Amino acid sequence: MAAFLVDYENVFSHAGLKGVEFLKETDKVTIFYSKVCQNIRKDEMEAIFQSGCEFKTYKLVQIHKNGLDFYIAAEAGALAEIGETQIAIISNDKGFLAVVDYIKMKYHSEGLWICKASSIEKAITTLNAPDDTERRSQIQSRMSTLYLGQEYARYEERAAYKSRIKDALAGTDYEGRTSEIAQYLTDHKSASRRELYTGSLHSFGRADGVEIYRILKDVV
Repeated sequence: MAAFLVDYENVFSHAGLKGVEFLKETDKVTIFYSKVCQNIRKDEMEAIFQSGCEFKTYKLVQIHKNGLDFYIAAEAGALAEIGETQIAIISNDKGFLAVVDYIKMKYHSEGLWICKASSIEKAITTLNAPDDTERRSQIQSRMSTLYLGQEYARYEERAAYKSRIKDALAGTDYEGRTSEIAQYLTDHKSASRRELYTGSLHSFGRADGVEIYRILKDVV
């Protein structure tokens, strides 16, 4: 369970809500905003709703220098005081490092984890809380880097494979279903011939499945 305090005025145009799809029902998300940033992307809002997390917003009442920063600092302190164990301030403002240091100094011995991060995604990995291993692993896997040359070789291989399937189906009754059939075969490329055969019957019906397999068995 984590509480995310979003400095929306600071991160709304810098992908601060990246990672909302990893939110859990036990999380808390609070967005602090002002009149200069009153809109949110539809997909991000839907992801927050679908997560089932506790969601709140606070709009700056009066314009003051660093007004939202004080709101967030006060909320972080209040959460720590009531025993919240994971707190993430989502902002690019380095001034919040002082808030993090203070709360760590006062509460870290009691098992509280707190960080400042530029996005929800980075916050989850930065918190490094011991009870959040699975979610952290999912994000780290998505953030891992790949060798471009190797990935292009894989792309060419897949493209050539789909081209062979398209050629085999050309002029048959199944030519109009080339994309559907190619996707099925690509998804089951490592399956044995017997598995492909039974899978074709299940996916395309007995009559069509038998015929599709007959056409493509030498291609795949």
